[in-house]
Amino acid sequence: MAGILARLSPSHSAYANVSSAFETPTATELGNQPTGAGGINRDLKPQRSTTYEVGVKGVGATGVQYNAALFATAVHDELIPFDIPSSGGRRYFRNAGRTSRRGVELGVGGSIRALELGGAYTYANYRFTNFTVDTAHYAGNRIPGIPRQTLQGSAALRTAVATLVAEALVADRMAVNDANSETSPGYAIFNARLVTSGALGSSGAELVVGAQNVFNTRYVSSVSVNAAGGKFYEPGSQRSVYVGLTLLAATNRAR
Repeated sequence: MAGILARLSPSHSAYANVSSAFETPTATELGNQPTGAGGINRDLKPQRSTTYEVGVKGVGATGVQYNAALFATAVHDELIPFDIPSSGGRRYFRNAGRTSRRGVELGVGGSIRALELGGAYTYANYRFTNFTVDTAHYAGNRIPGIPRQTLQGSAALRTAVATLVAEALVADRMAVNDANSETSPGYAIFNARLVTSGALGSSGAELVVGAQNVFNTRYVSSVSVNAAGGKFYEPGSQRSVYVGLTLLAATNRAR
């Protein structure tokens, strides 16, 4: 990896990076052969990639922090999972000839008195550029299992007694197989938690009460890429409530 950083002002800077990566298949990826033969899959190659990134980041006059980045990654022999209907759920892997991963990442954060706000947005245009399986050509299709757009936001209201935190995650739909014949729907979920320490006096204890998926949204949190029999979809958790208590022990050392 190599990079440069340019100071545009005391509070703002621009940067550029270039990096390469090499990933060997794991023992599991090598051990499962589509032919059912024993030994390792000698047709499976390591995955290689080169990434370019440029961006800016800084802090505005009002204290708002920001960062923005453009990135592009060219991948050779990307490792792609798939199923065989008669394999009993065993996962196999093959190399995609070439893939392209291009996108934008934006982040912003700041505070207004006792209120802290933050957000992040990602646009991911991930596609096969050269990938053929038997007689099927997937060049131009989206790489499955990755949403094209995601948006995250958070707000924290701090008082002398407690902090109330709200979080939101919005994800775009995503393809579930190399052919892009099916997609999982997008979703939006919300979480909230209340963290209090002042209400417990000087004990040093911290109490947390929270809820995940506040509105009990039904959604697909992830997918099993190229699963056999259409078993692509993995449901997200339903609404859940939790309570936590942290006790901090203070120690005095005599000198």
